[in-house]
Amino acid sequence: MSRQSWHVIAWSLVGIAVSWYALIGAVQTVYRWIPHEPVTLLFGCGLTVISLIGLVRSGKRGPWWCLIPATVSVIAVGLGLVADSTLLLLGLTIPGFY
Repeated sequence: MSRQSWHVIAWSLVGIAVSWYALIGAVQTVYRWIPHEPVTLLFGCGLTVISLIGLVRSGKRGPWWCLIPATVSVIAVGLGLVADSTLLLLGLTIPGFY
C-alpha cells in the first residue's frame, strides 16, 4: 500500500473514534470523565472538525478504493458533529438545559 492509502485509512480510524466520542458524549457516559457538559460537547465538536479536515485532505490524494472507508467515516463524523453542536447550541440558548 502506498503512503497516501495509509493516511486515508488512519484518518478513517481517527474519524470513527472521534465520532464514537462525539455521539457517546452527546447521549451517555462521557460526563463521568469530564463532568462539565458544555466542555465535553465543545471538545467533541472540535475533534470532529479536525477529523473532517484530515479526512478531506487525505481523501483527495488517496486511491479510489480508500473512498469507501473515508465516506463511512465522514458520515459517522457528520452525525457526531450534528449531535454535539445541536446539544451545545440548545444548552447555550435555553437557560437550565444542562
